[in-house]
Formats: sequence, C-alpha cells, structure tokens
Amino acid sequence: MKKKYQFVLSCMLALLGTSLSAQPARPVVSHEPPASVVSGQPLRIVARVSSEDPLAEVNMHLAQSGGIAPVKLPMKSAGAGVYSTQVRPELFDGVDSFRYYIDARTETGAITESNWMTVRVIGDREAEGEKRSGWKRPALIGAGAVVAVGAGVAIAGSGGGSGEGDPGTDPTDPADQVIIRTASDQVNEALVSFPRVTVLDVGGDLAGRRIQRVRVRLEFNGEDGGEEEFEARYNGVTILSGRTGTSVVEQVDVVGAADTQVVIRVLSSVPVDGTNTFRWTATATFFVE
Repeated sequence: MKKKYQFVLSCMLALLGTSLSAQPARPVVSHEPPASVVSGQPLRIVARVSSEDPLAEVNMHLAQSGGIAPVKLPMKSAGAGVYSTQVRPELFDGVDSFRYYIDARTETGAITESNWMTVRVIGDREAEGEKRSGWKRPALIGAGAVVAVGAGVAIAGSGGGSGEGDPGTDPTDPADQVIIRTASDQVNEALVSFPRVTVLDVGGDLAGRRIQRVRVRLEFNGEDGGEEEFEARYNGVTILSGRTGTSVVEQVDVVGAADTQVVIRVLSSVPVDGTNTFRWTATATFFVE
C-alpha cells in the first residue's frame, strides 16, 4: 500500500512539474508615462514590449475616473518592440486628470498588465510655464548636447532623479509629439566591408514641426565573442560609442539640435574562424513640437 501511495504521489508531482514548466513566459512592458497633456491636443503614448513568444495584441486602457469602465485603445507596432497609440483629446475633455494602464498578450495566452498611471490635463498657459521652469540646458557639443548616457535618462529640472533600470518621469516630455524610427542589422559572413552604415531619417515626416530632442537606444550583440566597435552619430558628433564581444545596451538623449538623421556605424569587427558575426537593433525617438 505504501508503494502505491508513493507511485501516485510521484505521478502527481510529475504532472505538477509539467504544468508549471508549460506556463508561457509573460511579456515585459517598459513605459515612461507623461506627467501632463495639454487640453485639446492629442497625446501619443509609446511603450516598449519584449516577449519570448509572438505578441497577439498590445493595448492601452484609459479611464476618466475610477467609476467609469476604461476605453480600450489598440497600440500599433513601430518595429523593434516599440508600440504606440494616439489618444484623441475628446477622451480627456473636461477632466483635470485621467488614468490608464497598458497590457500585452502573447499568442500563447500569457498577459502582462502595467500599473495604473495618472496624467494631468493642463491648459496652454500652464504648459508654457512648465516649459520655462522645467528645462535645464546642458553644455553644448557642437550644436547639440548630450544629456545622459545609461539605462535611464531624466533631463527635466523638476522631475526627480533617475537610476539604472528606473527611467523616471520627465514632466516636460512632449510625448504627444514623437516620431520613431527603428533599424537593425544581422551579419554572419566573411569579408565584411567597414564602416557599415545605417541611417534613420525623419526628414519627410516633420510637416513643419521642430525637433526638440532626440533619444537614441542601441542594443548591440557580438554573438561570436569577436570584438566589434560601433557608434551612433547625430548632428555631426558621436553621441554614443562602444566595443563589445558580448552584448551591450546604450541610450542617450540629445537636446538642442535640428538634424533629421541619426547614423549608426559599425566601424570594425574581429572575425572568429574567418567569419564576422554580430547583430544590433536601434531605435531613434524624435520629440517634436
């Protein structure tokens, strides 16, 4: 009888282990919420979603108050894991603030929901006052300025600090006006010519708007252990650079330049067994007004 119970118990444990291991991996949602939006103007919400499994949908859910059911707004892919949606101004008309959260669902059924976030709705005069008091102009490099390099960036004077993995909140971040460009490259071949150049350009989409700042994020993976040298250039200067034989993620914000192009350059690569092997993904976010 004891052996029978042991057999049943081992079967149950095996089934439980199989069930737990079969659980699909949940997607990861990264998002920097805007602190405010100007009444009557549309708001662009941008999030980065990474997932081991293919994504079925990414949505924003907006509620004007706690007692009203949220409005579901589908977020569209802009490539490289970036998703965005535009919130029509009538969805927050007549309120002082609204709340929203973002969820992402994979094709295997795994789902992740962000925390609720609150956005203040302000008037035109208040917005101008925030701009005048919030921005701190950094020292210039050429016609542009490098504000910060690392996993998190915060450049507003009143928005608090930022640590690695904690991007913080930028109260003057014009999140309703962004243009996103993504690019990637994957190499596994011999006799590669360097520099290997890729250009991300928004010149055709400004429509009279002015570039306020540019955020560049570069994820580089030297897959074979051979060291690669890379850089990103904007407004005629190198804004980030590095060497790696493994993987690295770099991010930088640039304020005060009007160049419409970000240039990604792979300068060199050390071959392993006669082959150059590496890959990278870049996202350039142009904040405009």
